[in-house]
Amino acid sequence: MVRLPKALLITYTFVSLLILPICSHAQSSQAITNASLEAKLIASDASQKAEILTQLVEYYRDNEPTKSLDFAKQALEQLTRFPNHKLRVQVLNNMAWAYIAIGDYDAAQHCTDESKSIAQANNYEQGLYAAKTMQGIIYWRAADYHSALKQFEQALVLAKNQPSQHGIANTTNYIAIIYQILGEPKQALRYFQQALEIQTQLGEEKSIAVSLNNIANVYGTSGNYSLALEYQLKSLKIREKLNDFPGLAQVLGNIGLTYFFLENDDLALEYLQRSLGYYESIKDKLGVAETLTSLGTVHLRKNQYEAALHQLNLAIGLANELNDDVMLARIKIDIASVYVALNDPINAEAFAKPALTKITDLQVNPLLANALLVNAKIAKLNNTMDFAIKLVKQALKVAENVDDKRLMRDSYEFIYELHKQQNNFSDALLALEHFKRINDGMFNSQSDQRISFLMSHFEAEKREQQIKLLKTDQQLKQKELEQQHLIRYTWIAGLTGLFILTILLINRLHQRKIHHSLNQSIKSQRELIQAIAHEFRSPLAKVQLAFDMLEDQGLISANAPLSLKINNGLSELEKLIKEALDFIQLENNHDLIQLSSVKLGNLLSEVLEAHVDLYPDIDFELCEKGPQPCLIKADKHQLTRAVSNIVRNAARFATNKVKVTLINHIDSYEISIEDDGPGIPVNERLRVLEPFVRLDLSRCRDSGGVGLGLSLAKKIIELHNGTLTIEESSTNGAKIALKAPSKTTKK
Repeated sequence: MVRLPKALLITYTFVSLLILPICSHAQSSQAITNASLEAKLIASDASQKAEILTQLVEYYRDNEPTKSLDFAKQALEQLTRFPNHKLRVQVLNNMAWAYIAIGDYDAAQHCTDESKSIAQANNYEQGLYAAKTMQGIIYWRAADYHSALKQFEQALVLAKNQPSQHGIANTTNYIAIIYQILGEPKQALRYFQQALEIQTQLGEEKSIAVSLNNIANVYGTSGNYSLALEYQLKSLKIREKLNDFPGLAQVLGNIGLTYFFLENDDLALEYLQRSLGYYESIKDKLGVAETLTSLGTVHLRKNQYEAALHQLNLAIGLANELNDDVMLARIKIDIASVYVALNDPINAEAFAKPALTKITDLQVNPLLANALLVNAKIAKLNNTMDFAIKLVKQALKVAENVDDKRLMRDSYEFIYELHKQQNNFSDALLALEHFKRINDGMFNSQSDQRISFLMSHFEAEKREQQIKLLKTDQQLKQKELEQQHLIRYTWIAGLTGLFILTILLINRLHQRKIHHSLNQSIKSQRELIQAIAHEFRSPLAKVQLAFDMLEDQGLISANAPLSLKINNGLSELEKLIKEALDFIQLENNHDLIQLSSVKLGNLLSEVLEAHVDLYPDIDFELCEKGPQPCLIKADKHQLTRAVSNIVRNAARFATNKVKVTLINHIDSYEISIEDDGPGIPVNERLRVLEPFVRLDLSRCRDSGGVGLGLSLAKKIIELHNGTLTIEESSTNGAKIALKAPSKTTKK
């Protein structure tokens, strides 16, 4: 069973940062756009700049934290010239906020320490409240939950002395989140509901959206996913209305996780991908890491292990950047779960064991239950059954304490498997009964509202059935009439289908005639080319003989430029005829290839050695990758011919080097030939594989060849069930790649 422990809880850690009012300017600045503020900044005098910069710091802290920090540094410089302790406290608190968003907790702590010191010195309670709240958030993100709770409780006392209830609602939310992390869902739900009541009275839509989502998380962790989804969709509606990117990222991710728990993986992936897009757009590393972790777990349940490990490894890289111990431990547990699914206890234990130690030290109970269960599964793989039973019982106890029904269900299911494997059938049966009880309960509504809804609908359905019974005769008559119509329409549909089938058969016959005619035409053309090539050989041989006789008699000098041109022309014509005949033979007769066992590395080495003397200025290199020797089933002669054609072509156009790379993929192989010459333009790469096609520009006819070498190579590799492609070389020249299965079957 795939586990995603408390992900609904962990993934909303960023969202609550969005609702903290740092100072009294927070509400007024929301109505001002960044464009108007920046325009106002340019036009302002030195004494006004600090206040405008402070507003810009607050404006950008959510979506562009680095830009917020740039404005903050400018603001602090201005406040040095024109002191204002309230503005300085506000800037420092907003800087802490921005530093948290980018994961620099030390810098955030430094800002809040300075802010708290200034606020205490000037008896500025609102600034002190904001500083303590920010310190609570820093402790929270650093996984020091008890210190975080202490700071939030102190902040709540200060908030109650403020004229506005905004601070009370926000701090109550934070306290609820900490209680949920510590595995006290009832306490958490009580505080969340208190916060929602205050925010509803204040009419703050953004804060209401946060509380709705937090309440949804509590219901989600208790297994009431239908109610969780209801609250999440309400929160999503508000987020969309406000066009709140960070909030949308968070709530979309939570909806995706709810669908995951409802076992709708397609919808889970859809919402998680949307969430990832928003997190990446606002450059929130923590949100990206959390969403990647969730995506990895969905892929794990879909048995897509490579995709799961890819996503989780990306997430663990970000977690290391953020130095987030809790997240690192949770991701390691998820990676261990993948290796458990792959029956790889060594790698699984390498991740799970240190993660369990860290989670135990941090006392994160919601994660502890799953960590214990995963370690129990590893113990089973190692065949240490008693230790596995001990661990899973500890996991069950923790899951019961935090009221995580899904973990309780999975633990009982695993205990059942262990006892069954040990032939302890009485204990196995008892565990199975507990599993079924919890599992059945999870698929039934656990809220009074749902029960009332079902009861009212039951009564309505009962009355509706009574009405239906009174109308039975009428319905039967209607059905008879419908059946008659159905028979009539069936006949019409059958006749229509028969007519369409007849048309299709006639069309198919016509197409076959056309196809046969085209094949005959192609065959005639090939036979004509073959006949012409054969006929050309005889007069060509006579011309060559006559020319040789003239040279032997001394009538023509063999070294004369004209003689060399004639000889070269005759050789090129002879080569053209030979390659044309070979090409036609390969086109017409697929049985020309004779399969045998071939050591491909040796074949390539021989080909390169044959070209060393022909091209002394070129450096030939052979690189072999994968298991060696690479033994394949192929026609050695034809394959040698194909590779030679390509190597010769590369050597002609290379400046200094030709590199041949062999990659053995066990069930297939790949040969790439690269040169450092002028390369082949992208728009010419398909055309150059056609017979008799030569390129202009730097790859011109002056280099030799008749334009059939690559065509022959392509045909030969296709007869080996492979492909030939032209790609961009790392040396900026041409790269021709041959790919084929290791065991060729004749087409």
